[in-house]
Amino acid sequence: MQKVEQQGNLLPKLNTVNAIAGAVLFCCPWVLSYDGLVLASINAWIGGLALMVAAVAAATDRWPKLNLVCLSIGVWIFAVPWLLNFSNKVDPATSHFATGVIVMLVSLVCLGGRWITMKPSKEPRP
Repeated sequence: MQKVEQQGNLLPKLNTVNAIAGAVLFCCPWVLSYDGLVLASINAWIGGLALMVAAVAAATDRWPKLNLVCLSIGVWIFAVPWLLNFSNKVDPATSHFATGVIVMLVSLVCLGGRWITMKPSKEPRP
């Protein structure tokens, strides 16, 4: 039982990975110079900022459902190159794909870990 409780302490640290991924995505339009790709830049800024806020809030462990929000943002970031039609541009598409995969994996691990470490209720089920 001790290993499961120790795993519960790891979950906020994993949300830090999502916050860092959001910060990297936020900086990508400048670092990789998304020339002429306004929609990709705007999506990177909004998606990165939303991810940073949601991941930091999820790391506080006050709202456990925020990992679902992080997962949803990760799915959006992964799918947006096709939806906004910039999947043929290497730099923006790669940064969105990589960030989306990282966020989805970390969010799924956090959700799964939270499910494993949940304490059973003492009330009998009807």
